[in-house]
Amino acid sequence: MLFFLLVLLMQSTAGRSEAAAWKLSRSIWSEDDELVYGKFVEAVCDSKYSNLNKFIKDPRANPLYGDEDKKFNLSPDCADLPYALRAYVAYKLRLPFSYVASISGKGGDQRYSKGNKPTSFKDQDYFSSPQNLFSQVTLINSGYFRMAADSQESDHYPVKVSKKSIIPGTVYYDPDGHVAVVAKVTPDGRVRMIDAHPDRTISKPWFGAKFTRGSKTNGGGFKRWRPVRYTSEGNTVRTRNHNISDYSGDDQFQTSFSFRGRSGMGYHEYIRQVLTDESRGTDPVRDFAFMMADLHEDISYRAMAVNLAIEKGISLKPHPGELPWNIYGTDGLWEEFSTPSRDARLKVSFREFYDRTRQMVLEAEQVDPAAARALAARLIDTCDAMSPQLVVNYVNSAGKTVTLTFADVTARLFDLSFDPYHAIEYRWGARGDELASAGAGETKKRLYAAQQRLRNQLERVYNQATPLAMGPEKPVDVDARRWLQEYLAGHPVDTGMIAINREIVAPVAEIAPEEAAQIVEAPALAESAQVEVAAAPIEDPEAVPDYEINEEPAPEVPASQAIPNPQAPQARSAPAPAVVAARPEQLPAKPENSSVPTQKNTGSAGLLNSVLNFGDRLAASVGNPESSFSCD
Repeated sequence: MLFFLLVLLMQSTAGRSEAAAWKLSRSIWSEDDELVYGKFVEAVCDSKYSNLNKFIKDPRANPLYGDEDKKFNLSPDCADLPYALRAYVAYKLRLPFSYVASISGKGGDQRYSKGNKPTSFKDQDYFSSPQNLFSQVTLINSGYFRMAADSQESDHYPVKVSKKSIIPGTVYYDPDGHVAVVAKVTPDGRVRMIDAHPDRTISKPWFGAKFTRGSKTNGGGFKRWRPVRYTSEGNTVRTRNHNISDYSGDDQFQTSFSFRGRSGMGYHEYIRQVLTDESRGTDPVRDFAFMMADLHEDISYRAMAVNLAIEKGISLKPHPGELPWNIYGTDGLWEEFSTPSRDARLKVSFREFYDRTRQMVLEAEQVDPAAARALAARLIDTCDAMSPQLVVNYVNSAGKTVTLTFADVTARLFDLSFDPYHAIEYRWGARGDELASAGAGETKKRLYAAQQRLRNQLERVYNQATPLAMGPEKPVDVDARRWLQEYLAGHPVDTGMIAINREIVAPVAEIAPEEAAQIVEAPALAESAQVEVAAAPIEDPEAVPDYEINEEPAPEVPASQAIPNPQAPQARSAPAPAVVAARPEQLPAKPENSSVPTQKNTGSAGLLNSVLNFGDRLAASVGNPESSFSCD
């Protein structure tokens, strides 16, 4: 009898392996394999594509291209982008791929519930083809990342912040329901991400306060894929945390951070400082220009989302007359075409720009008041020079092109409608003559006015109602140029800090884990329209990364820089070389009419090397991520 059972088990295992999506070449991922994975993610970022499906089908852009890519369909949204990327590379290299197939949690919507834990797993052996596996991982939602930092069975583990751990391919989980993948890390510590959206487009934002900091309980922050091993018995074994060298369940979840003699740093500043080359100097003007360029990218990505809703004719439909119970976490048409979460992240980024500008000037004032005034003047010159070049165009309801500068968007930031039923004029906060072409009905006009408090809000809240009365009566200030102007004029200026983009989740009901275990389906896969955003050229192309939002083929990758393709007859034992080197960052050219001469940072006497009271207040405002807060 025992012999008979063993024979059945062997036949079952053999049949499972025979029906696998792919036959494995090795049982574990090597360091070289991880490097190939990272370089593939970099290639996605370096391409001009805003759609993963089109990227993999272009042999000039995709360094792992094969003939089978012509039939593959990879259309991930936010949460399943990391899974689609990892599964695709695992297939190409014929390596094991295992993932959490279902979870349990307390509190309804898995994306925002508490105590999420794995309840089942799948690997490549469960699927008959690669495409079946690729399609299955699109059912992943962001709740699959929402696991405690000490989880031993999660797909990812939190890392100790270091240059060796935050690399291309590392995942970032924003507990407000968003997921992104690290694509590049620059010498001055900036992290370029790639993320996907419900409309299946991919954007390439820079890491900053728009990415919410997590906590030990929800497992937010930077994570890497947990190492797995495929055994001779056909099982996948997950590596425990204590056997992972860069695992840390504490490093990212401190109440305050210190590094290289500086104390009282906030989380996002700490990340950048750790990732910055030790020999790299600081330059406030360059940082200011970079932040403006970063904001312009975010504005341009928003334009893509707005244009998609317009092209789909959503603004022409009658308004339902009410908003979803929660405008940030829903599904269906609202989830795909509205922009409340995207707009909230944009507002947080503008506030971060405002806060950082004030911090640089006020820190300089602690050292030398005259130098602080000179810096403020240079920042105004930089803003005035860049604003007319950082533009976004939209075509109004009458077919006329309207151009908005960086200053225009700053002034109307809290008037930008997130409601997809509104005409494009409302989506861009038009007023006066610019609004005349909208022609909206009374219901839409009434709802636009009624939604003002929601537009004034910086935080994204989930698992609770978001009524029209939610949000402050007046928005916070985000106009950095106006603050600089008032500072130079000697007027009293705002020196207070505000805690922004902190997670707020409503209390959850205690329910049995077995009642909560489920897989939430993602929106149906579909090819979405691709939108091109027009923008004026920047004088210094290095100051603003040249990532166009279009579907033109990427330039061919030179053979010397290509990632080895495992389907080609060549060895993969040597580390893969870089696909494209990170762009060097340069200081934008000093405007000819600048009234203040350019000054270089002087090492230890630099503005950001002093431990000052203002920096302490900044750190205090982003202290304990476990508690809620108020903007008032």
